[in-house]
Amino acid sequence: MTRSFSAASVALAAATLLVPACIVHEGEPHPLYTQNEPPRPPDQTARLFGPIKTVDGEDVSKQGRAFTLLPGCHVVRLLEKVGHIDSHNGGGFIGTLGHTTFALRMKAGYTYEIDLGNNTGTMRPLNQMTIQAWERTADGSGATSIPPVKSGNEIDDCRSWRP
Repeated sequence: MTRSFSAASVALAAATLLVPACIVHEGEPHPLYTQNEPPRPPDQTARLFGPIKTVDGEDVSKQGRAFTLLPGCHVVRLLEKVGHIDSHNGGGFIGTLGHTTFALRMKAGYTYEIDLGNNTGTMRPLNQMTIQAWERTADGSGATSIPPVKSGNEIDDCRSWRP
């Protein structure tokens, strides 16, 4: 027996699978700073978005892609494998990030985003993936690029920093 699927049924199946992922990414950030305390206002926390595996050594990969943290140094390790389907343009990618870690000096009211892309602007097979962290000011007027850590000294320096 041969089965055929219409474009509409495939689109419906894809939407059913993708909508929860979009809600998690765009939803309310999950607070990582406490278990017993009510959420703090945005001007007292920093927001973190991206394909995060661990924050300060704690696995948060099952808690979504959006988090709030208290100001200070946070060591963020990314998921080792990621994927994205672009339902608008009909493309997507699967990538291996390896062990990518950022030491983020997080400030109250600021947003920290981990962006994934490629170095050519197209999604051709076997493109090299780029990983970029951004610190965005509280008022949205500026952004600073933050590179991944290259040594344990960078993590130590971050941990000695105070907001």
